[in-house]
Amino acid sequence: MTTAPEKTAQADAPAPGGPDTSALPAHARLLLTMARPRLDAGQERLAHSLAGQSDLDWGAFLDAAARHKLLPLVGRHVFAHRLDREHDGGKGFPYGWVFTTSYLGNRARNQALSDDFGRVFRELGEAGVRHAVRKGFSLAEGEYGDAGLRRINDVDLLVDRDDVPRAHEVLERLGYVQGKLAEDGEQILPFSRKTQIFWRVNLSNQLPYRKAGHRPDVPEFNVDLCHDIFQKKSGISAPARELLDRGVPTVLCGAPTWVPDPADRLLDLCSHLHKEATSLQFIEDSVDLQISKFLDLALVAKSYDEAVWRAFLTRVEEYGAGPIAYYALHFTAELYPDAVPRQVLASLRPENTDYLDQYGTLDGQTARWALPFLERLFDTGRGDASERSNVPHD
Repeated sequence: MTTAPEKTAQADAPAPGGPDTSALPAHARLLLTMARPRLDAGQERLAHSLAGQSDLDWGAFLDAAARHKLLPLVGRHVFAHRLDREHDGGKGFPYGWVFTTSYLGNRARNQALSDDFGRVFRELGEAGVRHAVRKGFSLAEGEYGDAGLRRINDVDLLVDRDDVPRAHEVLERLGYVQGKLAEDGEQILPFSRKTQIFWRVNLSNQLPYRKAGHRPDVPEFNVDLCHDIFQKKSGISAPARELLDRGVPTVLCGAPTWVPDPADRLLDLCSHLHKEATSLQFIEDSVDLQISKFLDLALVAKSYDEAVWRAFLTRVEEYGAGPIAYYALHFTAELYPDAVPRQVLASLRPENTDYLDQYGTLDGQTARWALPFLERLFDTGRGDASERSNVPHD
């Protein structure tokens, strides 16, 4: 494998230019312009210009920002860059409070999650349960530099299978139960036996641990214990035990914990993005393609130097994860061209790239997208004709 050049750009600006979005509607171009933690002067001017266009569909923009989990980030930009005010004769964002309140509300929500998850980290550590935080707060408190910018739904923890009984005791003591939130939002109901069997046979996670939040912004707290960063049906395995052996100590949510080492962390993000972008369950729920996931990957990748990229390429080769890594980094580079060195993409690129437009393979129902990537990113009906997932939800 070839090595990557040393990266010197700052991690807070994944792409100064970006993809050619001229064929997209104005609301999509505006959202892609704002899809980064900080805007430079050129991006700010472009955001003002696009916001002032008379043909911009603000309903579609709001829907897209929410679908792509970017609404809090957009709200921060609206406030920080005064995008709700007239600029050079053009109107700004209408109903600016909708966007800014989303940011402030998300910041309060994430603080509530942080308080609870911090207790989980602390008590797992005190019980001797090795764990590492995936995604979520490691990104919000790290690359984003503002926990209010990133929408967080749960906490994903790498835990070795042998430690599950002790982890179960800790979570149970903290009020968590394996199940789903009841319709009344007051209790957690156990999963059906069918769901329990399906997860045990097909997935690399324990069934989610939940407890009722009893507040409008946090209806539930959710902890997922993961034993592998790849799904069983992928034919690839990177067991939690191996990743935990390389884990890096840190502090998140005000508590001591661990995160995967840099090479493992990026590979984990690649695997997560690929799984959700190509699985029928996520396509049905319209969360298969979310700009926020590509942004997560871009921010982490942008921060890496030559040594980390070498380690990453070695790790990809060891696990035989080239197609998955290339899929995730290829599409990330389409949105954030400066995030991934060209040499990395070249070294990972397989001879046959037809699979880039396929989905449903892990479900045993391979199909092909008709629309190119940028168009399907904003096509809200892209999954209407796809097969249905066989993953039970009850």
